[in-house]
Amino acid sequence: MIPPSWRVGRIGQALAVGCGVLALLMIWLGAISPLWSFYADGQAELEQRQALLARMQGLAASLPAIRAASASRRGDGAGEASAMLPGATDALAAAALQESVQKMAGDAGASLTAVETLPSATTDHWHKVSLRISLNAPWPVLIGLMHAVERAPARIFIGDVHFHSPAVVAHPATLPIQASMVLYGFRAAEPGAGT
Repeated sequence: MIPPSWRVGRIGQALAVGCGVLALLMIWLGAISPLWSFYADGQAELEQRQALLARMQGLAASLPAIRAASASRRGDGAGEASAMLPGATDALAAAALQESVQKMAGDAGASLTAVETLPSATTDHWHKVSLRISLNAPWPVLIGLMHAVERAPARIFIGDVHFHSPAVVAHPATLPIQASMVLYGFRAAEPGAGT
């Protein structure tokens, strides 16, 4: 119980201001700060999805050129399509892809924590060769690696991207982020040849 002498005068005013500040602080910490953090996280996720959509649309636009290069290769036997993964089998293409990705990661300043070769998918004309990679690196390094993959001589696609980091609103760019993604490319199926 507050003594009656504290309710009046300067002490009472200071106590009222202190209670008001405490109430505002509780409202900020209990409602506004979590909502602000939720909004910021949603905004960052939306920006990532928009960037991924733009990249996927660019890759979809390049598909006719890849098909044309493959058709010309099959048609006249000349002009090896540089967009295709090298290797006579899926295992050799996966090894070449892994070597290329490890070199790009090293050049970007990242080291891969895990590399997994995924089962290949085969159609009449294509063999899809995929790797799942995991790494811990700061955001600028991850972006540098993705740009290096985009500029690779063989057409390498990025999919199933996951980023994990502490839920901090002001996340410094130098803190490492756990990332995993699937990198895949295609090699032409040889008529009558197995994988």
